[in-house]
Amino acid sequence: MSFRLLKQEIINPGLCQGCGLCTGSCKHLIMEDLKPTLDDFCIMERDGEACGKCYSKCPQIRLTKVSKETPLDILALKSTDEDIHRNAVSGGFVTTLNKYLLESGKVKKLVEVQSMNGRPVSVITSDPNDVRKYSGVSYGRSGVLEKMVEVLGDADHGPVGIVGVPCEIRGAKGIEDEMNTEIFKIGLFCNANIRGGESEEGEIYSPCRRSCPAGVDASGYINEIRQGNFQEAVDLIREMNPLPSICGRVCTHECEYNCTLIGTNHPIAIRELKKYITDWEMEHGRKIPIESGKSGNKKVAIIGSGPAGLTASYYLAQLGYKPTIFEKSDKTGGMLRFGVPKFRLPDEVLDYDVEFVKQAGVDVKLNSPIGPDLTFEDLKNQGYEAIFLAVGQYQPLTLKLEGEDLPNVHTAVEFLVDRKYRYWENLEEFKDKTVGILGGGPVAIDVAQTAIRLGAKKAIMVEIRSEEQLKMAREEIPAAEMPFIEYKYDTSTKKFSQTDDGRLVFNCHKVSQQPGENGRTNFEKIEGSEYSFDVDAIVIAIGQTGDLDLIDQASGSKLEKDRSKIKVDEITFETNLPGIFAGGDIIVRGKNVAVAAIAHGREAATSIDRYLRGQDLKEGRINRSKMFFHPILPPKDKSKKPPTEEIQTIWRNFEEIDGIFDESMAIKEANRCFNCNRFCSHCQDFAAIHADITAGEIGSEKDFTTVVIWTKRAQRIVQEMLKADLLVTGVVSKEAVDLAIDKKMKRRILEHSHTPREKIYNWLKLNGSGSISTLGEKLDMKVKDVRFNALRLVQKGQLVMAVEDDEPIFSLADE
Repeated sequence: MSFRLLKQEIINPGLCQGCGLCTGSCKHLIMEDLKPTLDDFCIMERDGEACGKCYSKCPQIRLTKVSKETPLDILALKSTDEDIHRNAVSGGFVTTLNKYLLESGKVKKLVEVQSMNGRPVSVITSDPNDVRKYSGVSYGRSGVLEKMVEVLGDADHGPVGIVGVPCEIRGAKGIEDEMNTEIFKIGLFCNANIRGGESEEGEIYSPCRRSCPAGVDASGYINEIRQGNFQEAVDLIREMNPLPSICGRVCTHECEYNCTLIGTNHPIAIRELKKYITDWEMEHGRKIPIESGKSGNKKVAIIGSGPAGLTASYYLAQLGYKPTIFEKSDKTGGMLRFGVPKFRLPDEVLDYDVEFVKQAGVDVKLNSPIGPDLTFEDLKNQGYEAIFLAVGQYQPLTLKLEGEDLPNVHTAVEFLVDRKYRYWENLEEFKDKTVGILGGGPVAIDVAQTAIRLGAKKAIMVEIRSEEQLKMAREEIPAAEMPFIEYKYDTSTKKFSQTDDGRLVFNCHKVSQQPGENGRTNFEKIEGSEYSFDVDAIVIAIGQTGDLDLIDQASGSKLEKDRSKIKVDEITFETNLPGIFAGGDIIVRGKNVAVAAIAHGREAATSIDRYLRGQDLKEGRINRSKMFFHPILPPKDKSKKPPTEEIQTIWRNFEEIDGIFDESMAIKEANRCFNCNRFCSHCQDFAAIHADITAGEIGSEKDFTTVVIWTKRAQRIVQEMLKADLLVTGVVSKEAVDLAIDKKMKRRILEHSHTPREKIYNWLKLNGSGSISTLGEKLDMKVKDVRFNALRLVQKGQLVMAVEDDEPIFSLADE
């Protein structure tokens, strides 16, 4: 057993959880980028020799089937310390317990995980005030067991405690037994590993997948990339997202924002990996969609061919229905087609994904708007039994400023559509001119980049938000284009006017941001900060809204709406009208990004399938509103992208600008991924078998922590805390906790590949005896490795050796 074996079986496959027990046990190992690695040459790492500590101590290697135990008690508890409770995810029990253990002297040192600069870090705490200062539980790779070994290395360590997830608690139990010491073990429910009833394994989501609105298994397809299985990687993406080529270009890549490597060595460049493998597929031949196993003739109408409509139609076709997309324009793709410039999303890439959807069995009717000439009733009369509205937002927003009606004042939607598909006879429209843009977000940047390709010498972005708030959008601008783009931050525009020679004028003032009610921000004018500047053209790029006139005419104005958005159920995406569903930018609280629209379309397809089969639309489904609707927060770290294509000339150059990995770069980047949470699908332990007490959210009411007590000493401590009014009790469902434990107990144990000695011993156990040459042939091992390991097993008394015809023969020693 050696580090080489640990790397092969645990680290490379993504089963390492970063507890650091191996590094704490061997001076030759260090944690590098949150993975154990050899710091120098291990003298034992040669010719199969090894001390085996790093391998044998790994909690994942020692995984054994656990038996169910009955807890002493199950409670719902909440801290009475308001500061702790305010920062806690649930009831603040763990922080309150840690503080009490240190204050009372029951624990002299505590190993826990704190959130520092956005990532979990294991710390040794002895001051109760530090516990309170960093209240709230943090999860993630942190080297917590490495810290525990460090604590126990001090001869005068006194009573110690640890807070960890199940595998860390299991490792702590191993340390406790080996060092003949006592550790107070506080286990955490690994919620992501046990919620969800669709399978015995539950929902096992890596951090990147939890951040993806569409729920794409990023770590899964990255693992395929590292093995060179590019087609398998694309196929895995399409299980949740049928538009991977598009998302490889324009996705907001929220998956990267929660990558375990944030703050250490930059998150994985997930979007760029997706772009590489989808380009690989386009180059090597299209993967034809698999024919549905179902048969049926029920028809579903999809209104709009943007990402939501394309996605819903694809999955409905896979389910055996006959979806038809009704598109009001002469091209498919929605705002992806008309609003995204070609240098970010080439038409051929969009067409590739659209064609893939059509080949799955989707019919598309262009120039077919709904409205007075095609109502919902008309569609039902034509045999459509359900309708999905995915019309997007085409109506530009304006601030109704004075001067918006002046010549050469445009809106972003109009500007981008016209300069992408029309007006090519006037390519010098902005030659050597200055374009002023009201707004500074992604759409405004598209406008600026388009303008400078049409000859503008300067694009001035006027933005009410601060430089920090626009950092995420601005970082997407290639360095070669930055000299042409100027930002005016913290600036509000009062009106547009015109000079005597026909130039346009921005009349502005500076603002300060002040907190308002309900978390909103108030922008207050800074007195005396007024200023103005001239431009040749103005584009208003502050967003779009829905134009529901045609939908109102089609539905008889019966749909419930809220400020030009359609109201839907956040689980089923059904509107107030039975059989009518909606998704994408047109619904209330939508994220207004393509990947969220894709998620809406897939969930709506599930609902439509249930509706047409007469099933409950909600039963067993999880509310994913955090994934589908919550706003995008700026990342704490960003991935390293491939170099941007060097642009010799920007004028009239609408070629794609973002770089792309080559094969070696893609595999190298994929090898950085931890494949997080792969192990967790095999974890049976509820942090119970080895813990004194466990805590989490399952089974308790809101703002309370569910606490499961397993040992007498933990029970005494909780009773003391209740008596001291440190905690209050609430209502808990013991059945829910018991069900969660049962789900874990049913999971299969992960079968690790065996060490050479285990392979030899197990073969001889089945076959009786064997020579070195026989064992080498049967086990595909080198002769010298068989000889070395077999002789070691003889030395340990597990095998006996006899010599026949000058060749050693090995067999099991008598029991």
